[in-house]
Amino acid sequence: MKVTEFRGDGFRNLKQIVIQPGEGINVIYGQNAQGKTNLIEAIWLFSGARSFRSSKESKLIGFDCQRAELSLEFDDTQRIQKANMVFGAKNKYFLNRVELKSPTEYAGNFLCVVFSPAHLSIIQGSPSLRRKFLDSAICQIRPDYHHYLHQYEKVLYQRNSLLKELYRQPYLKDTMEIWDLQLAKLGTIVSLLRQDYTDKVAKFSHHIYQGISSQKENLRVEYQSTVFDKLGDREYTQDKVQHYLEQLEQNLEQDIKQGFTGIGVHRDEVELLINDVSVKNYGSQGQQRSSILALKLAEAKLLKSITGNNPVILLDDVMSELDVSRQDYILNHVKGHQVFITCCDISNTLRLQHGEIFHVEDGRIQS
Repeated sequence: MKVTEFRGDGFRNLKQIVIQPGEGINVIYGQNAQGKTNLIEAIWLFSGARSFRSSKESKLIGFDCQRAELSLEFDDTQRIQKANMVFGAKNKYFLNRVELKSPTEYAGNFLCVVFSPAHLSIIQGSPSLRRKFLDSAICQIRPDYHHYLHQYEKVLYQRNSLLKELYRQPYLKDTMEIWDLQLAKLGTIVSLLRQDYTDKVAKFSHHIYQGISSQKENLRVEYQSTVFDKLGDREYTQDKVQHYLEQLEQNLEQDIKQGFTGIGVHRDEVELLINDVSVKNYGSQGQQRSSILALKLAEAKLLKSITGNNPVILLDDVMSELDVSRQDYILNHVKGHQVFITCCDISNTLRLQHGEIFHVEDGRIQS
């Protein structure tokens, strides 16, 4: 998977940008607020996912513009495809001149993985952000996963609503079993898929982190279930569903007191450890950044192993807080992928052995 040409105009501060990147490393440098992240964000949108900056679509159009246009030409190893987006009074999305109903239809066509400083919240923030990282990554390789997760959330909402009613209407307790069984079935599926993904991405991230740290540190990623001590194999069985159901029943009185469901995949955790020490509690800024970077690069490797195609890798402001050896690894040891890296300091690119360098200033590519 390679971007052969990108064009952008009126998107945030981008002005008539045209870039024909190289097949390997592409460094985009410039001072703050010049448009580097905007360019990365614009390319990312063609993956079919939401912006990693969580901005409203109305904010995507430049301050003095009526509309914004983005165009991405990419080689998926089978053919050249062209995608277009137009933001204005009515947003429009096209793939090979065919209009799409929504940008989510780009998913599966342009494979992409992105890292930005905002992703540090995966480590620093609440468990829900780490679960969200897992869920988003799994959706790229298992389209049916979104359905299971959505159904689980609907059943969980109904169960929590019932828990709040039991104080006033205790006779409704007999109906709890209906929701528990559905929750157990869906929760078991989600647990198995999350555990399977974690196991696979953990192997890749362990190897990648060793490279980033020059073999000095080991990264371990663990999925911690609130229902299962050990899942064993990844096969969906009635025994696993029964165990989930029993755990819900054992915690029912506590759930009634709290007014919400206290265990389940909505309460599970993902733990990252360096040399068996919590990255969240004790990791330095560089270690935290390196850990997320390793997870993102592992996500790319896993996508390749499943789809057979190398996704494009977007790394926004990745050099900050990294020492020279870790910067060298990123510049020269990410093989087989087309990579876009943004940075402020041109000196960060001096160790680049092969690749292209682009200067962004005031929303334009400078020669």
